Amino acid sequence: MSADPKATLLEDVWLQVFVLLLIVSGVFSLHYMLHSPQAMQPAPPAALPSAALPARAGAPLPGPVSQSAPAAAEEKPALPKTPGRWVVGKAGAPGVNCASLGDAVARAADGDSVVVQPGTYDVSVLTSKSLTISGGGSSPEAVELTNSLNPTFAVSGGRVEMKNLTIANTSDVDYWALSVTRGTMVLSGVKIKSSSKGVKVQGANLEASDCEFEGSAGLSVSGKSRVKLTDVSVTGRLIGISAQDALADLQLESSQISDGGGAGLRVSDGAWARVSGTTISGNRYAGIMVASGAEVRVSNSKLTNNGECGGYIEENGKLVLEQVTLTRNKCGVGFAGAGTLEARGNKFADNSMGAIAVSPLQGDKAIITGAGNTGLLVPGEKRPAAKKRAARAPAKK
Repeated sequence: MSADPKATLLEDVWLQVFVLLLIVSGVFSLHYMLHSPQAMQPAPPAALPSAALPARAGAPLPGPVSQSAPAAAEEKPALPKTPGRWVVGKAGAPGVNCASLGDAVARAADGDSVVVQPGTYDVSVLTSKSLTISGGGSSPEAVELTNSLNPTFAVSGGRVEMKNLTIANTSDVDYWALSVTRGTMVLSGVKIKSSSKGVKVQGANLEASDCEFEGSAGLSVSGKSRVKLTDVSVTGRLIGISAQDALADLQLESSQISDGGGAGLRVSDGAWARVSGTTISGNRYAGIMVASGAEVRVSNSKLTNNGECGGYIEENGKLVLEQVTLTRNKCGVGFAGAGTLEARGNKFADNSMGAIAVSPLQGDKAIITGAGNTGLLVPGEKRPAAKKRAARAPAKK
């Protein structure tokens, strides 16, 4: 039988369509194999433990390392953060970005600085950050931080530096103008002016230079504290400086404690104080009081014009004087109880009750040692031999 021409034609058409589909499918498969990234990469490595992941947030995960490719360059560490600078002043003034000191301290990070433009600011701030706070005026009086109802400024940690400003307090309650209970406070060119109390340091460190402290109590030191004052003037209407604690260490250099309504310096309860190049004068009571096992060492200083004694010892206190002038006090050194005085190379003069005054009931408990003093002969010390004048030969006629 002869083939049907129409059937043959249909079979040829279907064959051509089938071949064309095979060709198109092969082209797409080849293209996919050549250009797919997944097809060119080996299987991914096993997941790394979390400790091996990069510490920096957002860093890319490590990819496969080729044995023949050079190691990738290490990423450079990020540069340290530039400290922030906050300017406190009148809203809208040039450069001002904080309307209050409290706002600036709240927004600041450790290491930032705060500049306070001239003016008087009602503040009550507590911070544990490490900051530098400076007055932007030409003198400490140009910037005053004050409060009449609460403490003015308190530090409870960190390291705070304050410069060129005044901290005041006018409250009727015994609030401190400045309180440091932990951390370190550094003052330079700062005035403390308080109708209440001045500066409190408790279990903290204080360094102050070129400062003035004035309050009912100028400065109180307690707990494990280290305080160093250099070129500081202190006036306390009730007491100038008090240090009370076996862990308290106080050092005064080239300073002045004057015109107080009580004692200039009182050290008790085992505290330790060193005083050099300092004048303690014009205080209503004793210049220095040492009590309760405390020890005070004074060198190259003056205790003068105090209402009672230049130095006053009670309750097993110890006072060491070296190259000190004690003049125009009621007495040079007085004993109200058992205690020790070491005196070497000092000058006692013009004290109305003499160089030493001892309570009649405590005379046998007062221990006095030393030598080489002017106006004081220590028990057991020999009087210096009188200098003999050389006889003049008679003039020849």
